Amino acid sequence: MVRILYLRLLLTLLTGTALCLAVFSPATAAPAPAPEPQRITITLTSDRQQNGAAVWFDAAARLRTQTHVPLTHQDGHTRLWSASLVYTRHSPGEPLDALFQSGGGFSRCQIWVESELVAEDSARGHEPTSRCRARN
Repeated sequence: MVRILYLRLLLTLLTGTALCLAVFSPATAAPAPAPEPQRITITLTSDRQQNGAAVWFDAAARLRTQTHVPLTHQDGHTRLWSASLVYTRHSPGEPLDALFQSGGGFSRCQIWVESELVAEDSARGHEPTSRCRARN
């Protein structure tokens, strides 16, 4: 009889402790929503179709380099050549940098996030280099 009372007392204490822990434990916060992916466009412009080199960070934040950069589109009015590199950035902390060396006398780089211009640089001279760095 005493054993049964001790067993009931022990079960009551264990059940009460478990319920207190369940009721009074802090709630876990919901994880912060993931940032929306952003469309990144890097536009390179020159007065020559064939150019030196371009350097940029890709969607995985890896540094990329291309030499002998051909530009594919010529503006009929300005006669300048341009090409764009487009990718999706999943983290706003990823770097947004680009360098472009023209094969002529004019160089421009632009970085767009969605439809907002966030960095632009132009340079003139013999095979000039433009540098774009967006502030994150």
